[in-house]
Amino acid sequence: MNLRDFEVFKTIVECGSFSKASEQLFIAQPSLSKTIQKLEKKLSVTLFERSNRIIRLTDEGQLVYEKAITMLQQMKELKKELEDINEHLNENIKGHLKVGLPQIIGTFFFPQVAKAFSKKYTEVTLEIVEEGGLNVEKLVEKGEVDVAFVVIPTQSKELEEQLIFEAPFVACLPKSHVLKEEQQITLAQLQQDDWILFDTTFALSQVVLESCRKENFVPNIAYSTTQWDLLMALVRDELGVAIIPSPLTEMCSQNLCVKEISSQYIPWKIGIVLKKNRYKTRALKAFLKIVSDVYK
Repeated sequence: MNLRDFEVFKTIVECGSFSKASEQLFIAQPSLSKTIQKLEKKLSVTLFERSNRIIRLTDEGQLVYEKAITMLQQMKELKKELEDINEHLNENIKGHLKVGLPQIIGTFFFPQVAKAFSKKYTEVTLEIVEEGGLNVEKLVEKGEVDVAFVVIPTQSKELEEQLIFEAPFVACLPKSHVLKEEQQITLAQLQQDDWILFDTTFALSQVVLESCRKENFVPNIAYSTTQWDLLMALVRDELGVAIIPSPLTEMCSQNLCVKEISSQYIPWKIGIVLKKNRYKTRALKAFLKIVSDVYK
């Protein structure tokens, strides 16, 4: 029984099948099965239910999975700490950072940080992990991403947050909309309209839905998308209305009506998050300092 056995077990659980885990790990399925059998024998437990083809953990298997995540993360951090100790002998900071970027947030906030960081720390590589905001948060929780730019506050108690930017949401309407002459509007005035939202994996979507609930209605969602420029195009072509962060309208507001929302202040708060109590490498500390300098 070794760490590799637990890595194999964790991968099988997260892939949901032996076949997918086999492809990801480049290990033949028979070898994976033998690894699990060996692990079960060493632990004297059954890890998976074997009554059908669906991968299901036993109660013991769930406990082993949770402990495996913790153990593997601790070993990863130990390795980084040891690397950091060795790097103190060198003048330059070296390393590799995984940065989580939801699509929209990445466009607005990452380029300036990447430019400043890469110019100063040439021996640190930045790997971009693009996912919806809620998925990015989970990757940070698991320790699979070092730091991420997300909408805050998050729903997780496992994440450490730092606010770097705030702007209001505004209403985005077609040019022909009945409220086109109004300077300000309430969300309730749009409750009979079709709405265009960002995909449910985006934290932005949750912000909009919660704001509508505060005005006692549920929007009629006609379309949802992961692309902010497509969302704007759908509004422009009179297929619905949208509530979006004001910086988005600065990039693409032609042939649209942009209105302030008078009924409530809806903030778009952007922050960087990392897992609480995790070890911060010198490279990560340097990255956080650059973010703070760029958005101070």
